[in-house]
Parts: sequence; C-alpha cells; structure tokens
Amino acid sequence: MKSKYKLSIIICITLIIAGYMIFAPGTEKHQNIAIAGSTSVQPSAEKLSEKFMEENPLTKITVQGGGSSTGLNSVKKKTAQIGTYSTKLKEDSKVKQTKIASDGITIIVNPSNKVTDLTKEQVKGIFTGEITDWSQVGGTPGKINVVSREDGSGTRDAVTKVALDDKDIVKTAIIQSSTGSLMQTVSSDPNAIGYASLSDLRENEVKTLSINKVPATKETIKDGSYVIQRPFLFLTSPNPDTSTQQFIDWVLGPEGQKIIEDEGLVPVN
Repeated sequence: MKSKYKLSIIICITLIIAGYMIFAPGTEKHQNIAIAGSTSVQPSAEKLSEKFMEENPLTKITVQGGGSSTGLNSVKKKTAQIGTYSTKLKEDSKVKQTKIASDGITIIVNPSNKVTDLTKEQVKGIFTGEITDWSQVGGTPGKINVVSREDGSGTRDAVTKVALDDKDIVKTAIIQSSTGSLMQTVSSDPNAIGYASLSDLRENEVKTLSINKVPATKETIKDGSYVIQRPFLFLTSPNPDTSTQQFIDWVLGPEGQKIIEDEGLVPVN
C-alpha cells in the first residue's frame, strides 16, 4: 500500500510540473513567418505585418521584396511561408493563391507633359515602340522615352499582359529595378513615360493619365471601367502552417482589409 501511495504522489508531482512547464509565462512557442516577393505588395504587407504583430506578440513576421518571381520561387523552395505576387498567375499545384486586394496600374508622365489621356491602343503603341514621338498622341513634339521595370517584375508582367496584349516592351526602354526609381526617372525627364501602382503614387512627383477617358481610382478599379488593373496575391504551400493561415485569415478580415483600403488598394471583402 505504501509503495502505491508513493507512486501516486510521484505521478501527481510529475503532472503538476509538466503542467507548469506548458503554461508558465515565457514558455509559449514563438512563430516566425517570412514574406518575400513583389515590391508593389511590399508596403502593404509591411503595414499588415506590423499591426498583426502588435496584436500577436508571439508571431514575428519579416517582409522582403525582390519581385514577384522571387515570391513564387521562395514558396516553391520553402524559403518563405508567403510569397507576394502582383499579377495574374496560372494555376499551379505547388502553390495556393489567395487574393488580398485589387490594384490599378497607372500610366505616368512628367508633370510638364500636356497629354492627359491615352487610348489603350496608344499605350500599347508607345510601350512596344510603334509610337515614338509625343506629337503622335497630341503632345509637344519630342522623342518618347519609355521607362520600365525589369524582367521578373509583377508590375511589368501585368502591363505586358493587360495593356500590351502580351507583346514585349520596346528594347530601348530605360530599365529600373524598383517603382520608386522608375517614378524618379519619369519625374526628372519631360519626355518620359512609365507605369506605377496606384498605391505607390507620390503626390505632385508624376502625372497620371486617364485611359479611354477613364481615370484610375478605387471606384473605377472596383467597377472594372479602368482596364489596366491586377490582383495582389499571397502565395503559400498548398497546406500552409497554422500561424501562416491565421495571418492570412486576419488579412482577409475587417481589420486587414481596412489597412488594404488605407494603402490605396481595393479590398476584396
């Protein structure tokens, strides 16, 4: 009887210690989420991550750019839990796609340019090199200097697909590796033309053109009347881990979608 009593005592003590180890302060498991990809999605991803970490201090989220192709490859190579992608993506069994927002891609020129509107066909002609002088589209005579993002950029890919009917951007285009440097180039060249996400625009630095007489606004993107637009996507493995899925669910919820809207994007919910 005594041995059974002692054994019971030992078991009770063991269970108490185990319970303390599980629930004691400071022993909760920290979660890490790495996000990489589109530089257009990056600012919004950073704002979303900051707010989520405030509310979930045990979760650490890091956000990096690199371009949409980096986002896709990072998920496939399992170097990031979430890849950000800023154009339509074909179905791929190795990745799960979640649309978090819609974005308009604006055609931008120097503020001194007197052109205010282009047709979609004129945009196509300019960026493919068929139209080479501003006088051909109602502007002051002068050689058009096309400024573009690099290969692998989701923004470039979206422009090529949506505005250029999958034709290549003219080979003489000035190539910039970020939206910020592209806008800076356009702002310093009276004859330049480029493109940028509506959410990336900086006040008074560049001028946006309407397309087919329709300006790029949240309303025209939402109703589809502004034709140059794209989705912002989160890419994950087909079965993301619990913490990653919790973050994505939060992004799609009221608080996350409010941040999306505040960033100049069109929310999905």
